[in-house]
Amino acid sequence: PDECPLAACVNILAPCRSVYRWQGKVENTTEIPLLIKTTRACYAALAARLLQLHPYEVPEIIAVPLVAGLPAYLTWVATEVLSSP
Repeated sequence: PDECPLAACVNILAPCRSVYRWQGKVENTTEIPLLIKTTRACYAALAARLLQLHPYEVPEIIAVPLVAGLPAYLTWVATEVLSSP
């Protein structure tokens, strides 16, 4: 939903070297991966905002299936996303 806070937590990982094909060329660049914790309900709003802010035409925005997690942590994420202003 539009009123969703975007995330409970963002991990900014170490810069990494990415090599990929883009528009017929091999690109070799440094990128900074982010792990963003949100809820399924707020994923679309998060992805839309990332698309607005990211300089790439097609950034890597993916959702990884959550198989298991510490219940208290998962509750915290849900509570933070739902209760943030």
